[in-house]
Parts: sequence; C-alpha cells; structure tokens
Amino acid sequence: MGFSHTAQAQPDPEFYEVKLPMDISSDFCQGRITWNQQVEYQIDLLRLAAKLSGKDIIITPVCMDYPTEERRITMLQANDDINMVHFGTSQEREDKLLAAYVPLYLGTTGLRFFMVRRELLDDLQAVHTLDDLRKFTMGQGLGWPDSAILIENGFSVADGRYKTLHRMLDARRFDLYPRAYWQIIGEWNWMKDQAPGIVVSPDVALYYPQPIYFFFSPHHPELRDAIQTGLERAYSNGMLFDLLKSHPDTAPSFGGIKLNNVRVIRGMNNKLPDRSRHAMSEYGLFD
Repeated sequence: MGFSHTAQAQPDPEFYEVKLPMDISSDFCQGRITWNQQVEYQIDLLRLAAKLSGKDIIITPVCMDYPTEERRITMLQANDDINMVHFGTSQEREDKLLAAYVPLYLGTTGLRFFMVRRELLDDLQAVHTLDDLRKFTMGQGLGWPDSAILIENGFSVADGRYKTLHRMLDARRFDLYPRAYWQIIGEWNWMKDQAPGIVVSPDVALYYPQPIYFFFSPHHPELRDAIQTGLERAYSNGMLFDLLKSHPDTAPSFGGIKLNNVRVIRGMNNKLPDRSRHAMSEYGLFD
C-alpha cells in the first residue's frame, strides 16, 4: 500500500488485537450493555473494516477516564494500554503515529455547521463571505486541531472541555460552536436539553479539508495496514458510504440538513499534510 515507517513489521500473528479507549462512564464500562450492544459510528466502521480486512482481528475496549487528544498521542507512542484511537489529523499526528488514510466520514468533518444562540440566528444568516463570518467568535475543544485551522482562517477561538462547550455557548462565552455536518444534529438533540437557548443554523456552513482517521501506535504497522485494507474495501463496495448515511449517529444530519441550498463559505487548511490532501481527493465528498 506504499506506507513506510521506522518500525519493523512483525511476523503475521494468528490474530490482531485492536485496543481502543472507552469512557469509564459509558454504558458498556458501567456494565449496562454488552460490547456487541455498543453502537457508535466509528466503532461500527472499525468492526466493518476488521471484517473486510482478510485478517483475524479482535476489538478490545479498554475502560478508562477518557484521555484528552494529546494524552492519547502519548499513550499510542508508548504503546500504553491502547493501540488505536480516532481523531482529526495534523502533521504532528501523522509524524508520530500511523494513520489509516481513509477519512472515516468521507470528508464531511470539514463541512462545519453552527450551533448558535437564537438571538444571533438572523445575524448568521446574513453571512455571505469569510470576512462576514470572522465577526463571530468560535468555541472549540481543548487540543482540537480545528482550533489552529480556525485561527489560521482569522477567527477568534475560545477553548473548553467538550462536555461543557454547548453550555459555554448558551452562556455567551463565544458566538458559534462549529460542528461537522455528520454530527451536529445528533449532538444538538442531546445538548439542547442542557443548553435550551441554542439552535442549529441550516443555511450557512464553513468548509475546510480536515479528515478524521483511525490512528495506530507506531509499534503496530501490521495492524494499521490490515484496517487500511478493510477501509479501502468498504469504500470500494459502497458499504462505508451506506453506513455513514444510515448509522444512528450520522443519519440525523444526513436526513435533517439538505445541502442543496446551503451557503458554503470556503476556508483553508494550509497545514494539511500532503498525504492527507491526496486522501481527501481520493475519498472526500467535497474535494
């Protein structure tokens, strides 16, 4: 597949084991459901890729206080408890870890719709240019690569922990909470109960290329290669796109926001690695 890394490939084992972090507060880790009952898009896509990989792969969830993105990088580098995570890419992450270069959401992560307080909805709907959009401040999670991308595009960004950002928006700590097309309706459906003043604007979106990948420990290139093969096969036979459109996590956005009349403001991601630019041109729905 043309990938290279300093780690040496190991002999093909009887099976591969993916060890991924799970939040200790999740239904699975609390014993309320079985692992087979755990339904999340990225986990179901991983299961599909494992099935199509041609290898015997088992998936082992590791319950823990869910680590920040920076902590996950360190854990993968050290091969410490986990060997795979998923998050947005950056040059640093592609240098330190092993990416499976098929965007999990086919590039729809970079199409950012906005949660906004109701009183700003009319102002947002009047946006037609990047300069217009720069009048609004943005909220992002601690350590998210999107913060640097937004700053590169001239936006003022306020950081916070993911589980508090919708309440920070409701409390006027910033103006807009940009979320990926595939996730925003599903998230808003639970966030609105804790932040009743926020709504989703369906008319204006910001786009910049920013894929989310499965990243693997550099100690396990053979595992990355196996999942990469499975993802490529899932893309080629249409199963990846079918899962993206129909999964409970992503279907609310695909069914609830029609893209025909959306005013897309194009930004840039000049620091996107060259390998990711190629992946976006090959797999992305918008590039």
